[in-house]
This record gives sequence, structure tokens and C-alpha cells, in this order.
Amino acid sequence: MNRVLWIALCALPLVACSRENARNMAPPAAVMEMVTQDLRVPPRRPDDTLAYEHAVHVEIGKDLLAERLQDVQAACASNDSFGCSVLDMTLQRDQTVPSGTIRLRMVPAAVAPIIEIASKGGYVAARSAHAEDLAEPVSDTARELSMLVAQRDKLEGFLKSRDLKIDQLITLSKELSSVQADIDSARSKAANLRRRIDTELLTIEFRLPPRAFGAEQTPVRDAFRLFSTNFTEGVGMVITFVAVLLPWLIVTVLGGLLLRILWRALRSGWRARPLPESESG
Repeated sequence: MNRVLWIALCALPLVACSRENARNMAPPAAVMEMVTQDLRVPPRRPDDTLAYEHAVHVEIGKDLLAERLQDVQAACASNDSFGCSVLDMTLQRDQTVPSGTIRLRMVPAAVAPIIEIASKGGYVAARSAHAEDLAEPVSDTARELSMLVAQRDKLEGFLKSRDLKIDQLITLSKELSSVQADIDSARSKAANLRRRIDTELLTIEFRLPPRAFGAEQTPVRDAFRLFSTNFTEGVGMVITFVAVLLPWLIVTVLGGLLLRILWRALRSGWRARPLPESESG
């Protein structure tokens, strides 16, 4: 009986420690509520010129990371109401620690469902939203397009004249073709600006929780695994150093020998010079 009681008393600190570790592993409830709540974007107006971008960091287990990345890609491609397109997607391993990133463009209503899919089985550790005001480029493009259309209409009016000569007709036709190309370019620019305003850019970064990331680090094993590579690179660096140093060493040695020979020749010449007669008498 005393032995059982003693074992139970010894186990209490271990249980408390495990509960404390579990509590540290999970993010605080207040932090979870703050980062997972939807960052409200004001309702869009027809004259709205703000282009929104969202960045989300999702912490998730190693076994679910690649699966969630594929789930987000599948949801983007399969749901037509999202108006979604994948711009970039990467899945990489830094040593033994995986990570992933996906960038998407979609309608505003699809942002929250996509984030919910990405964080299933994990949690949103950080989230930010940024808006760029495109009022100036939209206004400049509209003004440029209006001027080009007016110029095109004027040129088309000139072409209707029957008094034009052949060379004038050719010049006007070339000018009209150039103006029409500028109009097409301005319209494409305006459409791209409108697309940035009507849709939103979402970047989701998947990573392991801090404690799981630390547990995945294996510096000793990685050092042994990369020993041959590091040794080869070290030998290569030594050879490169010797190859760079050797020409300078040769030049230095030869230069020292030449200077020594020259110095001996000068000294011999000084000793062989005859003394003046006054000094010899």
C-alpha cells in the first residue's frame, strides 16, 4: 500500500509537467480568437479602387501539411463560384522540415472558405491584410483611353474625305493603326486594374508549430549525412585558394630573386669604382 502511494506521489509532477507542455503547445485562446477572426473588408462599391491582398500563416502538423496544400489547390480549381486561380505553389523541405506556400487570386467571398480549408487540422498563427489604392492609375488610364478614342475618331473622319492623295491616305492609315494599337493596350491595362480591384490576392504559408519544428531538427544526423559533400566542398575551396595564391607566390619569389641580383650588381659596381687621386695620394 505504501509502495503504491509512493509511486502515485512520484507520478503527480510528471502529469502536471505533461499538462503544462500541452498547454504551451497550443496557442492561447485569446490569440486564436484574434488571428482566426475574419478581417472584415468594407463592402465593395462600383467606384471602389482598392486592391486587397491577404497573407496567412498556418501552423499544421508534418503529416497534414502537403495534404492541406493540395486541398487548397483542389478547392480553388473545383469551385467555379470562387473565381479562383493558382498563381504560385511550392512544397519544399529544408533538411527534414517541410514547408509550403500557395498564392491565389479569387473573388472576395472566397477568401474566408479557402482559409478555413487551409487551417483544417491546424490553426492560423498570423494573418494580415493590405489594400493598395489604384485610383490614380485607373484615372490616368481612363483619361488616356478617352484621348486615344477621340484621336481615332478624328483620323477616321479625315479618311472619309475624298480629296486625300495617295500618300496622305497611306500616312493616315498608318497613324490610325498605331492609335488603335495604343487603344488596345490601354484597354488591356484598364481591364487588369479592374481585375485587381474586383478580386483579392491570398498568400498562404504552411509551416510546422515551433515545438514540432524544433523536434524535427537533427543537426548531428544532418552533419553526418552531409559529411562527404562538405568535405568535397572544403577540398575544392583549398584547391581554389592554392590556385589563386600560386601565381602571386611565383611572382613574389622571382621578384625577390631579381631584386637580390640587382642589389649585388650595384654593390659590386660601387666597390670596383677607382678612388679619386687626392684620396689615393
